[in-house]
Amino acid sequence: MAEGLVLHEQRGLTRRELIYYLKISDRKSGREIARMGDLHTEGMLALSEKPLVIGEIHNVSLELPKALHDSGRTEVFITFEVMWSRPGPKSSSYKENGVRFVAPDHDQKQVINQLIELFAMPPQ
Repeated sequence: MAEGLVLHEQRGLTRRELIYYLKISDRKSGREIARMGDLHTEGMLALSEKPLVIGEIHNVSLELPKALHDSGRTEVFITFEVMWSRPGPKSSSYKENGVRFVAPDHDQKQVINQLIELFAMPPQ
């Protein structure tokens, strides 16, 4: 069975591609580590120049689209664990990394749901 198929079965949720590739930055260094490829309530696809290390925990800030800046927020802080990493499509230099959110609080879940509701493309 293909690795991607197994992962999809384990995930059980449909990821939704966003209309923006939002920046994911390390909270400590402020350095961009990836861009958000798609999202669901429990995790996301992080596109990076170098593969993320499976099992590593990252404390990151997720850039928010300008449409959500009305609340005075430009980012949301969240922790994730890298579940898998693989090369992206042959035409891409990016690596694909599947991550799951670690114990998101109510506020973080609310922002994730807003991102999905307002900026996700319809499921295919």
